[in-house]
Amino acid sequence: MLTLVNVYTAYGSVPVLKNVTLEVPDGQITCLLGSNGAGKSTTINTILGFVKPKAGQVLFRGKDISGKSTESIVRSGVGVVPEGRRVFPKMTVEENLFVGACACSDKTRIKENIAKAYTMFPRLAERRTQNAGTMSGGEQQMLAISRALMGEPEILLLDEPSLGLAPLVVNDIFNTIKQLNKDGMTILLIEQNGAKALEMADRGYLMQKGELIASCTEKTAEAKEKLMTVYLNQQKGKEA
Repeated sequence: MLTLVNVYTAYGSVPVLKNVTLEVPDGQITCLLGSNGAGKSTTINTILGFVKPKAGQVLFRGKDISGKSTESIVRSGVGVVPEGRRVFPKMTVEENLFVGACACSDKTRIKENIAKAYTMFPRLAERRTQNAGTMSGGEQQMLAISRALMGEPEILLLDEPSLGLAPLVVNDIFNTIKQLNKDGMTILLIEQNGAKALEMADRGYLMQKGELIASCTEKTAEAKEKLMTVYLNQQKGKEA
C-alpha cells in the first residue's frame, strides 16, 4: 500500500533520511524502530508532505505522492496519529472528532463514525463535552486515534503512541491497534518500545541516523528476535 523508494530528505543542507527504502503491505502492521533522533518522525513528515524529499519517491497505492500537498495526501486515504497526540486542548472531545471529519460532507457518516469512536473508547463518550486539554494522556491518545479514524483512512500512521503513558494504558492502546488491524486497517507504527511493536508487527525496520540498518520482513519468532537483538545492541551502544 505504501512504499518509500530511496528517499533522501534534508532540512536545509543537513541530511536526515538517507536512501530509505521500505514497504508497508496492504492489511499488515509494519513497525519502524529507532532511538530519538534516528529519523522516524521525519519519515512520517516526508510521507505526509510536510517535508519534501530531495530524491526518491513516496508511493501510495502505486502513485507517487512525493510532490503532493499534505491536504491532498490525507484526503487520498492517509491518516496520522502524531507524536504527543496534539489534540486541540480548548475544544471538547466531540469537537475534536468533528475536526477529524472535516473532509467528509456526509453528516450521517460523520455521526456513524463518532458512534464507532465511542464504542471503541467508551471513556470518550463519557467525556464528550469535556475539553481535551483537561484529560489524561491516555484519554488524549484515545481521542487522537479516534480523530484520525474520522477521516476513514486506508492506512494509519502512528507516531510513538505509547510515549509518556502508563504501562496499563500502553497495553490498552496496543490492543486497540491490534483490533484495528484485525478489522482491516493497514498500519505503520513508529515506536521506541521495540518489544511490544515487534510482537504484533508483520514486518519491522530499524533506523539509525537516518538510515535503515536492519529489517525483518518475515513474521517469524526467529526473524523478529534477530531484529530485536540489533535494536537492543543499538540501545546499549547509545547508553555507553
